[in-house]
Amino acid sequence: MSKHTVLKNIIALSLIAPLPVLADTPNVNVYGVANVSYDSINTGTSAAGVQGTTLSKASSNASRIGLKGSEDLGDGLAANWQIESLIALDNAGGTFATRNSFAGLSSKNYGSVLVGRYDTPYKISTRKLDNFSDSIGDNRSLFGTVASTSASTAFDGRQPDVIAYSSPLMAGFSAAIAQVNLAETATTNAAAKATATSFAAMYDSPTLTASVAYETHMLDTIRVGGTEAAYRAGLGYTLDDFSVAAAYEKTSDTLGKATSLTTCSALATGADCFGHSASYLTAKYNFGSDAIKVAYTKVGALASAVNTGADQASLGYDHRLSKRSTVFAVYTKLTNETKANYGLGNAAFSSAAFTSIGAGAAPSAFSLGIKQVF
Repeated sequence: MSKHTVLKNIIALSLIAPLPVLADTPNVNVYGVANVSYDSINTGTSAAGVQGTTLSKASSNASRIGLKGSEDLGDGLAANWQIESLIALDNAGGTFATRNSFAGLSSKNYGSVLVGRYDTPYKISTRKLDNFSDSIGDNRSLFGTVASTSASTAFDGRQPDVIAYSSPLMAGFSAAIAQVNLAETATTNAAAKATATSFAAMYDSPTLTASVAYETHMLDTIRVGGTEAAYRAGLGYTLDDFSVAAAYEKTSDTLGKATSLTTCSALATGADCFGHSASYLTAKYNFGSDAIKVAYTKVGALASAVNTGADQASLGYDHRLSKRSTVFAVYTKLTNETKANYGLGNAAFSSAAFTSIGAGAAPSAFSLGIKQVF
C-alpha cells in the first residue's frame, strides 16, 4: 500500500470516527441578548449640598449568553439544563454562570423541578410588567426591596442554592415555589440557618396578566439575625395596541437591634426596620414598528425613619428594526426625600447603575441604545 493511500485512509477515519459520538450528543441551543446603550447621567445634588456632576458612558444592560438543552426521556418526561452568563459588552468582562443556571426534570402533566441558581418566584411574578426592564429606567431602582436600602437581602433576586418547583400551565394558571440557602459558605450552625422561601401564583392570557407572591427570609444570627418578609401583587391588561400594568408590594421585618445594620442597630429588639410599601404603574402604546412607554415608581418611607421615600418617573421610545433588533431611547429621573439615598439602576443588570451621591439627591439619565436578541 502506498504512502498516499495510507494517508487518505487516516484522513477518512478521522472524519468518520467522531460521528457516533456526535449523533448521541443532546440538543444544545445557544442564545443570548446584546443590549448596549450610551448614557448621559446627571447625579444631582444631595440635601447636604454635595454638588453632583454629569457623566457619559457606554453601558451593557443585562447582556448575556447562554447554553441550554433538553433530552426526551419518554412518557412526557424530559431532562433539562441551562448555563447562562452575564457579559459586559462595554468593557470586555463578564461572569460565568451567574445568571439562571440549573439542571432539572420536567413533565407535561406534573410540572418541573430544578436545582441551581435561579430567579425566585417572587421576582418572576411581576418582572414581565416592567416596560423599562434592563435599562437605566428599570423599576428595580426602587421596586423589589433594594438590598441595604429597603431590605437586608434583596427579595427581587436571582438566588444561588435554589431548589424550585413550577406547576404545569392549567387554563392560564400556574404556581411556583422555591427554597433557598442564603448561607452557602456558612461554617457554623448558626450561619447555616439563613434560608429563604418564595411562592407565587400567576394567571396569564393574551389580554390579562395577574399574580400574587410571598417571600420570607430567615437571616443568620452571626451576620444579621431576625426575619424579613414581603408580599406583592401585579396586574396587567392589554387591549389591541395599548397596555397598562400595575404592581404593589409591602415588606416587614424583625431586624431591630441588628448590630451589623447601621439603620437598625439603635432600634428596639425585633422592631420593624426596613418595612415599607412600594407601587409601580406603567403604560405602553404600540403603533407599527414603534412604541411609546411611561412608568412611575414610588417607594414609601422605611418603618424606622421618616423622609426616606423616593419616586422615579421614566419616559421611553422603542423602534423595532426587525423581530430581534430594537433601538430605544429612555429618560428617567429619581427623586429622593431628604433622608433617602436610592440610586438609578442596579449593578446586577446594568453597568450604567450608580449609587446616589448622598441623601436627598435627584439623579436623572438619558439613554440611547440597541438591543439584539439571538
